Amino acid sequence: MNIFECITSSFKNVFANKMRTFLTMLGIIIGISSVIIIVAIGNGSQAAIEKEFESFGTGSLSVGLVSSKDIETRDLLTMDDYYLLQNLEGIEYISPTYSGSNAYIKLLNPQETNSATVTGATADYKYIENATVLYGRYISDNDVEMRNNVCVIMDTTAKKVFGYCDDSVIGEKIKIKSWKGTTKLTVVGIVENTDASQIADPDEYSDSVVMPITTCMKVFTGSTLSGISIVLKDAGTNDEMSNTILAELSEFHGNEEKYLISDTTDMVDSINSILSYVTVFIGFVAAISLLVGGIGVMNIMMVTVTERTREIGIRKAIGAKNKDIRIQFIIEAIILTGMGGLAGLLFGWFGAIGVGSLVGIEPVMSITAIVGAVSVSMAIGIIFGVTPANKAAMLDPIEALRFE
Repeated sequence: MNIFECITSSFKNVFANKMRTFLTMLGIIIGISSVIIIVAIGNGSQAAIEKEFESFGTGSLSVGLVSSKDIETRDLLTMDDYYLLQNLEGIEYISPTYSGSNAYIKLLNPQETNSATVTGATADYKYIENATVLYGRYISDNDVEMRNNVCVIMDTTAKKVFGYCDDSVIGEKIKIKSWKGTTKLTVVGIVENTDASQIADPDEYSDSVVMPITTCMKVFTGSTLSGISIVLKDAGTNDEMSNTILAELSEFHGNEEKYLISDTTDMVDSINSILSYVTVFIGFVAAISLLVGGIGVMNIMMVTVTERTREIGIRKAIGAKNKDIRIQFIIEAIILTGMGGLAGLLFGWFGAIGVGSLVGIEPVMSITAIVGAVSVSMAIGIIFGVTPANKAAMLDPIEALRFE
């Protein structure tokens, strides 16, 4: 019997009992589809995280103090540190930041306020945050120099404070309450809140206000910075520039190991590494069902050998060799697991889209995972089909013909 006849005969035998064939493939289908879904959602999560961190800019650094009890007054970051680093080669944008604490913003309802995240910064902060200005302008160097009482707010904040968001908001005033009192700020710009779609309840979300850092320090009576945000000209120089910045600050303050630089690239790599491990682990657990499915295939093939013992005896009696019988049953096992793998791939594809829509993640299909899943299903057919195939091949033709 040539290979073509073997394959044709195998398909006929597999589809002779459709229900049993489907139930045999079910374990393979579940295993393959689970792996595809998990890998696609895992890859989608990594892509979403990378996209989220792009908002901080490529090659962005954040300078701050280490968490330590031995920090002295001379170690604190000030505007002098900003002026020092501002002159370094390789820096595209740099902005000192000052965070106003315990601040509240007066809302449309005269009786209501909402917690507000108040950040003092310079004009470069627009590029560091990748802010999209919808109306008006961003804070300028002149605002910083003149300590102007101006601010930039988000579109969601504008709607909560004024009830609408358009160009007419520019020039209006908002009230910021702090422990020092109430400060009126003129709105000079409105930026897009890129996180608005991810906020479950916008009313509970802390509103964000950006003002000139000199104004912010005046309002909250502070003189030390919360940190310094930097975007480099070349993202490939992150390590080199980090070392240079740390050396400059240590020399300027006369101290050692008091400053910490957070690199967004390292953060993305770390998070993706963790996600990869989690995806592999969960995928491994899901792949256990492939083992169960393979055992199911072997069990059914064993039953098939028993049912077709007389047929095997007849084939051997008319000249079929052991290898012909072995190949026949291995091909049948491969067909079973191969169809299960393809069906699992299809279910996994649509399943990943469905799960992704539920959790808000766009699944990313991996060609490697797809090829690997189908290859594994084929391999399972060979591995778990060998034992039944050998059993069938080793049957004695005389005994097989006598089998009832």
